[in-house]
Amino acid sequence: MKNNKYFYLSAAIMMAPTLSIAKTVTLFSHGIAAKANQVHGYIASYKKKDVIHHNERYIINTSYVSFNYPDATDRFYRVNYNETSFGQENEIGRLYKAYYNLSNKVYAAIKDIFEQVDIILMGVSRGASNLAIFAGRYCLDNVKAIILESPYHTMGEVIESIMHKKNMSWLPLSYGETVTEFIFKKYTRYGHSPANCLENISHDIPIFIICSEEDHLVPCSSSINVYKKLVECGHQHVYIFIAKQGRHAAILQGPDGEKYQQVINAFYKKYNLPYSPSDAEKGESLLALCQPVFN
Repeated sequence: MKNNKYFYLSAAIMMAPTLSIAKTVTLFSHGIAAKANQVHGYIASYKKKDVIHHNERYIINTSYVSFNYPDATDRFYRVNYNETSFGQENEIGRLYKAYYNLSNKVYAAIKDIFEQVDIILMGVSRGASNLAIFAGRYCLDNVKAIILESPYHTMGEVIESIMHKKNMSWLPLSYGETVTEFIFKKYTRYGHSPANCLENISHDIPIFIICSEEDHLVPCSSSINVYKKLVECGHQHVYIFIAKQGRHAAILQGPDGEKYQQVINAFYKKYNLPYSPSDAEKGESLLALCQPVFN
């Protein structure tokens, strides 16, 4: 990400009308076949070609920073397969750089006004799973919450689901893994995944997971496995909202998008993060159901 993005964010923070001891910023982690501007679907308004666009539904109530992974593109057929690794060193390195810049460069610009920068990590699909890996590998003192939309527990579960949909379940999973490694040059089945990093995430960080039963790319069951693993590891502040409807990376725009907006604001309110009062009030009953017990 270019440094001027941090400059503009710093300027926006410094012009905030109300001073407080902390400023909250959301760091957004995009999915595959997307770019940093995927964040536009989650904020109240954005500018494109000098035109201001407003979203009826949004879940980011703070200033934000987004960045591009090495394979960033807005078309799947243009993905730089040589750089796609699904959470290996090149992607986590890019995420670390964005986090470091936000934690240090922005804070350095505003330290005379705010005592600290609090960070919400939010990601979609690959970007969500990368956040889970990242949070399990690093100590993130500034992070106050993690929002994971359609994360996968392992890439193997995604590959297995795709093979099933293609009527290839009769083949061993290792075949699908080999094909995936051939296409995505920096991915390895033996590398980091949420499955082997979740147990190291600080229990003090609240985590909210959203997934959809209609997701045809990342199976809902894989996102549920992320939740189950966190609960198994002793996380008491982890929640999951399972939408009945909603396409991959478009749950907020789908039939259950309003509930998504309401329940996430109830989550924000519970953990003293910027929230919409009206949405939070409507979402409190939904949040109460977001800690299910699975067998």
